[in-house]
Amino acid sequence: MPDTVNRVALEITGGETGGIELELDRGHVYHAIVRSTAVRKTLIERLVDTAGATIVTADGGLIGNLKVWENLVLPATYHGSSQNRELEERSTGLFAQFGISGAAFETLCTTLPDHLGRFERRLCAFVRAMLTEPRIIVYDSLFDGLSREETGKVLTFDRIFHAQIPLGTSLHLSADLPTLPELGAHRTFTL
Repeated sequence: MPDTVNRVALEITGGETGGIELELDRGHVYHAIVRSTAVRKTLIERLVDTAGATIVTADGGLIGNLKVWENLVLPATYHGSSQNRELEERSTGLFAQFGISGAAFETLCTTLPDHLGRFERRLCAFVRAMLTEPRIIVYDSLFDGLSREETGKVLTFDRIFHAQIPLGTSLHLSADLPTLPELGAHRTFTL
């Protein structure tokens, strides 16, 4: 999305969608309650294809036979946006905000995704997304199955995103989650 675009407008028609129009302003936080998996899938596809959004999924979306570090840098190096040294510095800083540094960071980076807990997978997915410097970040069902403490940490993802990319737009997708006041959503949609 070019820097001059202040709003992303999506129109999704056909299938189970029944026709959805969605407008997202830069720098805003949104929450969408999407009960249909078909609508969710279509929405995510359109956001990625049309607006270049980056998705942070509940399962982390990590490739099982690649170590965490390889998973983290794959999208950024594929798109040629950063060098390994810069990626390491940025990822170290992001993980440090969650108390993971030094030997713990090194251990995490050499771990296979199957050995990660629910929150760790989501954290890795968030860091991977941040390394691509997204304009739009979509959090797909990140609060599902987390403890209260972990939910608080996931809420921190969006604060970090907006602090580092002030004009970035974030969209939280959930199947039935009531709006969390802590989310700070400018608007909630039910699709």
